[in-house]
Amino acid sequence: MKKKSIVKFALLSILSVTAISCEQEFTEMGSEIIDSDQFGFDKYLVQNISTTNSESGVANTRNLPVNNFGVYTHSAFGKTAAHFVTQLEMKNNTDLTSIGANPVLDSVYVYIPFTSSVSATDSEGNRSYNVSNIYGNGKFSLNVYENGYFLRATDPNNNFDPQFYYADEKKVFDQYKKGLNGNERLNNSTNTAQNTDFTFNKNEIKLYAYNADGTPQMVDGKHKVKERLAPGVWLDLDKNYFQTKFFAGDKHKSLINNGLLKEYFRGLYFEAVDSYNQNALAQLDLSKGKVIFVYKADGAIDSETNQPKRERKTYEFNIGYMDATSGAKTATTVNLLDNNFDLENNSAGNIWLKGGGKSSYATISLFGNDSDNSGKADELETLINNKWLVNQALLTLYVDHTATGLDTISSPRHLFLYDFKNNKVIADYISDTSTTGKPIYGGGLNKSNKSVHKYQFRVTDHINNLIQKDSTNVPLGLVVANDINNAIMNPVKGSNKRIPMTATMNPFGTVIYAPNASNSDVRMKLEIYYTKEK
Repeated sequence: MKKKSIVKFALLSILSVTAISCEQEFTEMGSEIIDSDQFGFDKYLVQNISTTNSESGVANTRNLPVNNFGVYTHSAFGKTAAHFVTQLEMKNNTDLTSIGANPVLDSVYVYIPFTSSVSATDSEGNRSYNVSNIYGNGKFSLNVYENGYFLRATDPNNNFDPQFYYADEKKVFDQYKKGLNGNERLNNSTNTAQNTDFTFNKNEIKLYAYNADGTPQMVDGKHKVKERLAPGVWLDLDKNYFQTKFFAGDKHKSLINNGLLKEYFRGLYFEAVDSYNQNALAQLDLSKGKVIFVYKADGAIDSETNQPKRERKTYEFNIGYMDATSGAKTATTVNLLDNNFDLENNSAGNIWLKGGGKSSYATISLFGNDSDNSGKADELETLINNKWLVNQALLTLYVDHTATGLDTISSPRHLFLYDFKNNKVIADYISDTSTTGKPIYGGGLNKSNKSVHKYQFRVTDHINNLIQKDSTNVPLGLVVANDINNAIMNPVKGSNKRIPMTATMNPFGTVIYAPNASNSDVRMKLEIYYTKEK
């Protein structure tokens, strides 16, 4: 290769970073840099692309990085109801014997913060927040129960490999749930915003200070704020239930490690019931949540009465799961997802991508048939023989708004493109070393044109490997994505198949125009930008 060609390739590789988000023609970017007298810049539109659209089956939802919770109805993808189960763990392995003698609960509450950031703080310290990952402003009925179904870490029937739990197993947990008087909710506050009229409140949570006798502590005529918390799920649980469960007969004294705790108290089950036909769904990082016991226990001996002083204390349990390699929480969680979407009942011709526990995906096959049985598709063979230097390859996918509507609330912010045959990422994903978001690899939703929304992937390395390195032309998988940085392949129930975990985490969907759409302007397309020596 001539020196000038090497320089040109390097420069174009740098410029390719901007091409995904820019509509400027590739030839315009390069023509100002390279000697166009010797080299030409051309664009080739791949002629043969075919797709299939299939349901994934039911995915494993054990220990997802985020858990969906709430209800959401989409005109194209039906209703989703999302519930979850989480174990409790002793914080910092501080066992329950540290609680003290004769504990009596004052209150029990659960707190799970939303994803948020402070947007403003006023002169009195009150904070406003920008809250994300909440979809819809409606309400639903929320029930919290004690989970009675034991969650194993390993599967004794499968060589003690990790135990999987699946999105469609709500009925299993329903059979074992426990509550007041057998099966009544534990979040029985008289404040109906914590149960029958639950909404995702985006306001700051304030905890107020009280004196030992229970009267409010006042400062300048106002109730003193003891603690301020970011917006989140806050639920008061029935203290008498937990008093009996943990402290009757000093049961807590035998719970000296997390293994014993998880066997005795198998966690909490959060159920969302669609009572109002309104949309309200949140994506929660349960590992940031906690369950708090506020109680009084015996303290130091009072010199006057010779009796122990009653001291107000708190005991905190972790909930949620975080990768054990981080040294953080390992409480098992399960996301339970109900959805009535059926791929077979939707119109043919387009690609329906749906995330969640039972998702749908597409496979994309490039370059068509191998009519001469050479082992390579005819179109790919032509490209190889042309000996082009591929500077950029872009796969563009257009959203069909006639099927989805301009739903900017639940439209997936990313799609995920991967090697479907081998259940692994493609070369362009690996070569994009960006710390977050994979902007070079792409896949983000582009809404710069309000009437034409699209997704675009850089597949330059993938195409170069096919043309220059004789790599296998594998079908590509396409799914909706919740976190583009999560490339874990997730087990599917009753199958050896895998589906990207990022698709399981996203309960929403989109519809993409197929390569053979009647309107050529919105067809799925693969454009290859190349240089050739004149």
